[in-house]
Amino acid sequence: MLKRIAGTISDLQRQRTISRAALGLGYFAVEVEGDQVGLSANLGHLNAGSCNVFSQAGQIAGSSVAEILEFSKKTGFLQRSLALATLNALIKPEIDGLDDDVFSKVSPAAGERVVMIGLIEPVAKMLSDTGCDVAVFEHRTIEHPLVREPHEMKTLIRDADLLIISATTLINNTLGDILALPRAARDIILMGPSTPMIVDAFRSTGITYLAGSRIVDTEKAMTIVMEGGGTQTLYHGGAMQKVVREVV
Repeated sequence: MLKRIAGTISDLQRQRTISRAALGLGYFAVEVEGDQVGLSANLGHLNAGSCNVFSQAGQIAGSSVAEILEFSKKTGFLQRSLALATLNALIKPEIDGLDDDVFSKVSPAAGERVVMIGLIEPVAKMLSDTGCDVAVFEHRTIEHPLVREPHEMKTLIRDADLLIISATTLINNTLGDILALPRAARDIILMGPSTPMIVDAFRSTGITYLAGSRIVDTEKAMTIVMEGGGTQTLYHGGAMQKVVREVV
């Protein structure tokens, strides 16, 4: 899926230059010439055995967009994260979606069955407080009351009213497999700051909403990422805003 999205970038965009990159603890940030910044989650800890040291360090700034997008064909999470952050740097300035929370559009109701792929803690809490029956699936080893066993995923997705998928599934290359499972959810949301806000790329997938973000303060975003900040720091610090686009 990531490779396919990277293939939508024009030749003119591919010729642009990477100004700088920050590989933080929570996120990667890539700046493309012209003061455009995109983010992607850092999942490097999940395959740290092969990527403790990033072999391309010192070679990202000055590279062409085309060179970094080639990382979308790789299997390493660090490389794929950089490719996704670069994609988002190219996409985000063009976002004209609704500056709002996706749940103002979806309106989850008490008693509905929600499956979340990738724990997004504030969202899981909000849904539980609303009275939804929430089941979470995670690659990371996390002690959390909502996290379920992997063998339950197929059945719970099949029966879910609402399916929320973290955009990190583009990095670990699991999004296609998840979307291929039988399902009847009324809405499927791809969520998180890593979300590439390209409606055309998701029209044939069953995804109904893209719930991502736009960078509104480049320098602040780069600083927060470099200093190890995460999603809430980026939002509350005024570096980025939520954006929602409906896939129609």
